[in-house]
Amino acid sequence: MGKIKIDFFRRYSGMHFIGIFANNLEFENIKQNVMKITKREDLKLINIHSKNISNMKNIVFETIVFCKEIDVDKDQKDIVEKICRSCEYIIINSDITNTMEILPNKKVKCVTFGLNQKATITISSVQDEKAIVAIQRNIENLEGKKIELGEYEIKLYKFKNIQNLLAIASIFSIYYL
Repeated sequence: MGKIKIDFFRRYSGMHFIGIFANNLEFENIKQNVMKITKREDLKLINIHSKNISNMKNIVFETIVFCKEIDVDKDQKDIVEKICRSCEYIIINSDITNTMEILPNKKVKCVTFGLNQKATITISSVQDEKAIVAIQRNIENLEGKKIELGEYEIKLYKFKNIQNLLAIASIFSIYYL
C-alpha cells in the first residue's frame, strides 16, 4: 500500500518529500548541504518536530530521517508511526536510543548512520572541504541501484557536526549515488 501511494504521489507531483526530525539549526544545515550537493530541485525537505507533527499526518513522505531522539506524546507517537508506515526509506541515527521502538512492522528500507561499528554509514575521515564516508552494508538507492560497500567522497558546505554530516551522507546515498 505505501509503495503504491508513494509512486502515485511522486509521479503526479514530481517531488520527493523527505521528513527530518532535527532541531531548527541542524535541519537548516542538512537542507543547505543536501541541496548544494545533489543540486536536485525535486527534493522537498521538511522539518518535523513535536510542535508541528499533527500537521504532517497527511503528507506522503518518501523518506524519514531521525537525527535526534523523539520527544512525543502518545497521540504524536501514533502519527509518527503512521508516517513511517507509508514511507519507503527510514534513515536513523543509530547513536540515539528511542527511535527503534517507533519503526513500523513492515519491510521498509532502513539506513542507519552513526559513529558505531554497526551503522550502515559511518565516517572515515573529514578534511577541509570534503569528507570520506564509509558505506558498511550494501544499500539500494531510489532508482533501485545497489550501492556497494566502500568509501565515497562528499563535498561539504559548512556542516555543523559529524551527526549532520552522516545524515547528509545517508540522504546523498539514496538520492544521488
